[in-house]
Amino acid sequence: MAEFGRVSVCGAVSTYNDEGKHIGMPALTSPFSEATVIWKQLRFEGFIVTRWNDRWMEGIHQLKAWIVQGKLKNMESVVHGFDKMPSAFIGLFHGDNTGKAVVVP
Repeated sequence: MAEFGRVSVCGAVSTYNDEGKHIGMPALTSPFSEATVIWKQLRFEGFIVTRWNDRWMEGIHQLKAWIVQGKLKNMESVVHGFDKMPSAFIGLFHGDNTGKAVVVP
């Protein structure tokens, strides 16, 4: 992170199945160092996407414009054959895919 950097945090999927967590006790873990946060004077802000429901379509239009301009690229891992769907699904949990995982006939 650059000095005075900003980090937006939405979701904690990496902690959802953490068996080391105590049930009923909210806790988020991440690989950052508190000393680095202080030394670099970083700013962290958590958010929930529904905070901006009233601007949903504005976001859709902006994302579309970035795709058309080539500033945003869609990444997919495509698996051919419905018979491979179980292995494609299991691959999600092993990091086999890049971006969206799609199974096509």
